[in-house]
Amino acid sequence: MSKKYTDEFLIEELQRISTKIGRPPSGLAEYRYKYTAVDRFGSWEHTLRMAGLTLYATEDEGLEIRARYIREVKEIYRIWGRVPRCRDFEDIQTVKYYFRTLSGLLEASGMIKKPNGNWEIPKDFLTDAEAKNDHK
Repeated sequence: MSKKYTDEFLIEELQRISTKIGRPPSGLAEYRYKYTAVDRFGSWEHTLRMAGLTLYATEDEGLEIRARYIREVKEIYRIWGRVPRCRDFEDIQTVKYYFRTLSGLLEASGMIKKPNGNWEIPKDFLTDAEAKNDHK
């Protein structure tokens, strides 16, 4: 049985798309060969490793991007007066790549998750300058 796509093609295409979108693709919409690659290499995580990629960013990767998302969380809170939701972000997959979950981003921004699942907003969450720019 011949393979429709070579191993090299699957890996190179994964690397090309990752470079283009700035993170590993997360699903078929971004990498149409995902199921083929998983069948061929055993798992998505192993496929990523073979391409020199990881499922999540390392702690020192994308510090500017992380800072931008943290600012975005604060801006959403300042304007809307609520905790951000997944749909508030243009690319939630990028949030997940850098923070693993939306909760990881909210925690990184300084919000505190209560045992009941709600979020506590510390009094010093917004700086004085951020709070003065209130548009509510």
